[in-house]
Amino acid sequence: MNDVARVAGVGRGTVSNYINGRKIKEENRQKVDKAIKELGYIPNLQARELKTSTNSEIVFIVPTNWTSFFSEMIFYMQEELSRHHYKMILENSHSSPQEEKEILRMAALNQVAGVITMSYSDFYNFTDFSENLNLVSIERQVSPEVPLISSDNKGGGILAAKQLLKMQRKHLLLLSRETHHHTGTDLRAEAFSKYLTDKGIKFKRFRASLEPSYRQEIFNYLEKEGKSLDGIFAVTDEYGMIAQRALAQINPKLLEQIEIIGFDGAHTSQSSPLFLDTIQQPIKDLVKEAVHILLKKINGETVENNYRKILPVTFVKAERDLF
Repeated sequence: MNDVARVAGVGRGTVSNYINGRKIKEENRQKVDKAIKELGYIPNLQARELKTSTNSEIVFIVPTNWTSFFSEMIFYMQEELSRHHYKMILENSHSSPQEEKEILRMAALNQVAGVITMSYSDFYNFTDFSENLNLVSIERQVSPEVPLISSDNKGGGILAAKQLLKMQRKHLLLLSRETHHHTGTDLRAEAFSKYLTDKGIKFKRFRASLEPSYRQEIFNYLEKEGKSLDGIFAVTDEYGMIAQRALAQINPKLLEQIEIIGFDGAHTSQSSPLFLDTIQQPIKDLVKEAVHILLKKINGETVENNYRKILPVTFVKAERDLF
């Protein structure tokens, strides 16, 4: 660190703050970063953790990493944690309460710096873990002691309804799914339903099961009812794209007749376009806010009980016509 400080022209304390993820002036950060690269300096994180009795690992729990939404969030999470000199440990809970509880137990035993969870499992007592872990939740409030960072699911449901009506769609379908507990998808569906009901507008609703056959269930429903529809709100992009593929198989002309609006707005890769009109979540901002609040907890700063940060969503058109 003395060599880095000398080459960078800054004090040893500035280098120490940089390596330990503390805030320093941008001008000094660039100097230190350049010096580290020139010298090929690699900090011994294990030695640092032994000396300071700290841990630089943060666990990120997702219910699955199969979908574009979770894949994109994982990408930004690792990028953001790395920027603050933390290592991300990715854990897939498979939406299982028992698996998620075991992950939290192991995180507590290993004294990780913190945990960010996207809990889609049944509720269990997070309070016990929050006494030993710095915890932040994305999308679902799991306990008053655990800060919540979420997109505006209710506002997104209303926005989807408004967009379909703006497009003069009159024969609407709410495509949702069964849940074991109240989630963000339920909030979207409820807000969409209430907005239309309050306006006296009738609509159909199909709720797919949680069984592996849910894709076939959606296909079967659209094969029966598709011709009578001109607008669909799917509570996730995944369900919207399943509907899109189903309609293409049933009768490609239905894709011209039926407007489909999904929810998420994630990309399958950094360069891929969006293939579905959608209510887009600010994924990168969700991650930044979750990390920001977790770092406050790690640094011993006060985060009030029932902390909630709800970020706005936007309607975006598909980019499928770009190529």
